Amino acid sequence: MNIYFLNLGRTLRREWSWYLFILIPIFGVIMFNFYPLVRTFLMSFENNRGTYIRLVNYEILFTDPQFILSIKNTVYMGILGILLNLPLAFIIAVMLNRIKFGQSFFKVLFLLPLIMSMVSVAYIFKFIFNAEPGGIMNYFIGLFHIPPQGWLTSPRMARESVVLMHIWRGLGYNVILFFAGLQSVPVEFYEAASIDGANEAHKIWHITLPSMKNTLTFVYITTSINLLKRFTDVYAVGRELGDPGQSLMTIILYIYRKSFSTTFSKDLGVGSAASITLFLIILCLTAINFALTERGDTGTPKKLRGRF
Repeated sequence: MNIYFLNLGRTLRREWSWYLFILIPIFGVIMFNFYPLVRTFLMSFENNRGTYIRLVNYEILFTDPQFILSIKNTVYMGILGILLNLPLAFIIAVMLNRIKFGQSFFKVLFLLPLIMSMVSVAYIFKFIFNAEPGGIMNYFIGLFHIPPQGWLTSPRMARESVVLMHIWRGLGYNVILFFAGLQSVPVEFYEAASIDGANEAHKIWHITLPSMKNTLTFVYITTSINLLKRFTDVYAVGRELGDPGQSLMTIILYIYRKSFSTTFSKDLGVGSAASITLFLIILCLTAINFALTERGDTGTPKKLRGRF
């Protein structure tokens, strides 16, 4: 034990300056992540006057129809976004990986929407999805004798329209991540598969996907977390009400209304309870995703001969 502390002391004296650099991010994590989380957890058991009221805020939260609606909207829009975003980003990345010339141009092209703020994108799509017959999208579908649609003004279509808007802006990020993963797959795997008579579908299923398991897991989990924290796009379109018809009311928008709203009465205790609930939802889903994606092989293609 004494030898251990002696070695530790020598290490600290020799490399103390490096530990000072580590203290800076640790301090930031404690001040801006850990402390707010603990404070929010404590506030979820208090009323607006700071009085301890046990689980009353959670009882109010889970009996509030608006919070239940916000969960449904968030989950629906999240699932729809994943089902559209990830496959489309992967297909585009595969196509980008196959072209010989212009890869840099197309990578920049797909990343350009990320430069724009979500509020700017929302205003652009409000113009594109104008409910009037002269709106760009309604004019286009009118060419096929389809009546004008209330893309962002109808509760029936608003969620899907916002999902498309969000995909347009964020698709390029996942495309670049998938493209980087494709670049790491050894060409020898594809050459060996071609000798065995594999077609393109077999190569993608048996080589590309297993080799990109870590990239796929990272993109899937980060995209899921971001979609559960959806706020800016729905707020830019539907404001605090989550209009039309509260179809854009998400969990983060609900938390905003309870904690920071200037239009509705605030209840910091219920807002804190909703924040902790969202934190636990994200934590559980992330743990489940990790457990499911860590099963099976390590991401290296198995023996290919005889598969095709």
